[in-house]
Amino acid sequence: MRIDDIKSPQDILEFMKSNIKYGWLDINGETHIKNMKDFRRLYRTSTLEETLSYGIGTCIEQVNLMSSLLNELNIPNKMFCTRIYEGKDFNNLEAEEHMHCFVLYYLNDKVYQIEHPNLKKIGIYEFDSEEKAIDEINNYYVKMSGGKSRPVTEFFEVEPNLSFKEFNNYINELDQKITKEK
Repeated sequence: MRIDDIKSPQDILEFMKSNIKYGWLDINGETHIKNMKDFRRLYRTSTLEETLSYGIGTCIEQVNLMSSLLNELNIPNKMFCTRIYEGKDFNNLEAEEHMHCFVLYYLNDKVYQIEHPNLKKIGIYEFDSEEKAIDEINNYYVKMSGGKSRPVTEFFEVEPNLSFKEFNNYINELDQKITKEK
C-alpha cells in the first residue's frame, strides 16, 4: 500500500503493516530492527521522512506518523505517552525502557486507538470515551510493568534528533506544565 492510497484510519493501519517495522535509527545512522540493545545510549528520534524512508520506527515515530496521516484525513487525534516515571537525573543507560506512546482519534462520537508498534496488539480499538481509552490502555502497561504506577501525558510533537532521555524529559516537562495549570 502507498501513502497516496490512504483514505481512512483502516488504510493507515494497513499502510503501517505494509511499510513500517518496529525499529530505530541510531546516532551513527545504523538501523536496529526489533532490537533494543544500546537503545538508551544510541537512540535518537527520527523525522517523518526518515521513518518513511527507512521503514522503521519506535512507538514514538510510529505514533507521530499515524497522527500526521490522521491529520491529512482531517480526523482529530491526540498523541499520548505512558511510562514509568524517570526524573531528569535518571542516567542508567543499561535500564530497560518502560515507555509506550499511542494515538487516539475521534470519529462519529467514538474514540479509537490505532495500535501498530505493540506487535501483540496491532489493530484498531473502539472506546466510549477518551478517559476509558486512556485508562484501559494504561492499565495494560501497568500490568506489563508488574503493577508500577505510570503517568499518561498528551504530547504534541516529536522533535527530531532527541535522545531517549531528552524525549522523556520533554514528556516530564509537559506533566509539570499540566500540574502547574491545574
